[in-house]
Amino acid sequence: MRILARYVLGITVEMDGSQHLIRAKETACVLVANHQSLLDTVWLAWVLPRNAVVVANMFVSRIPVLGWFMRLGGNLFVKQGDKQSIKALFVDSLQYLERERTSIVMFPEGKRNPSETGALLEFKKGAFYLAYCTHAPIIPVAVQCTYPLYSWADCRFRRGCVIRIRVLPPISTESTTEEDIPALIANTRSDIQAACMSLSLPEARTKLF
Repeated sequence: MRILARYVLGITVEMDGSQHLIRAKETACVLVANHQSLLDTVWLAWVLPRNAVVVANMFVSRIPVLGWFMRLGGNLFVKQGDKQSIKALFVDSLQYLERERTSIVMFPEGKRNPSETGALLEFKKGAFYLAYCTHAPIIPVAVQCTYPLYSWADCRFRRGCVIRIRVLPPISTESTTEEDIPALIANTRSDIQAACMSLSLPEARTKLF
């Protein structure tokens, strides 16, 4: 994925908060990130632990190059709206987290959201319920608003642009109850939203380390 981003797309990824990923190397975690384009998997693969897998829509697996890379990486795919596919995804995710000790990356907005302002959609329950069931820590990840970096005339991201990502502190789910899930979702969404807005400010680049 790094090769695809740097040499094919001509894009660089910068990240802060990398110290928060240490937890994902020690134990299986559920990483949740905002979702703007099909290429989010490329940016995230650049910075996230190599043992993490991404959950993506089934049609992504059929996209030339991107789908090939993702299949080779053992990522998970789900057919949106298909109950059997969703059930199978949940079972496979449990196996990754509990048996294979592999972290999972999910997009709780549920679909791509190429917002001009970086405003997030409401988060769905799936990733948080999975973390609750397995007591896996949740690691929020924010990707800056990429709308201004996209050339709509050329239908591609501008070569040489920089995508900024921030990893937020892990959230323990050890003592989380099912009744706590709505508040967990709301707080995580709020934290990611604030980080996205911060990363999209002109001065954000100077704060990276």
